[in-house]
This record gives sequence, C-alpha cells and structure tokens, in this order.
Amino acid sequence: MGVRIPTLEELEYRIRRDIEHYGGILPERVSIAWGGYLAGLLEWGLLSVPAHHQVANMLPNVDDHPVYAIMLGRDGPDGPPL
Repeated sequence: MGVRIPTLEELEYRIRRDIEHYGGILPERVSIAWGGYLAGLLEWGLLSVPAHHQVANMLPNVDDHPVYAIMLGRDGPDGPPL
C-alpha cells in the first residue's frame, strides 16, 4: 500500500467541508489540527510551499500558533537549533 498524496483541490474541499460543518468558522483547536496536518505534508515534501500557503490561508488566524513554533523551532539561549 503506497502513500496517497492529497491534491490541492482535495485539501481545499476538505477544509471547506470542515468550515461548513462548524457553521462557517473553524474552532481554534480544529484550525491548529489542520495547521499541523498541512505542516506535516509540507515538511515531507508532499505539498509545495505555494500550495501550503494557499490552503493555510483558508484557516482562521491563531495567535501564537504552536505549529509555526514547532516548524520554525524556538531559539535557545545559545541560538537556533542545528
């Protein structure tokens, strides 16, 4: 069984369906979950940067988004991680 890579259109459709499911606005926890899923696709090279940007812009903003801190890393007292 191989890895099935979702298309940009499929991701957009699934996010729209989730938005509809929640009455037009995704709850913060669902937005964070989607952000993590999209970040994983990006990190593993299954989603391009422009496609990631396109679908991530469908999600509501989350202050101090934990996914971005995980993706970019947190600088420690000795600088960024290697």
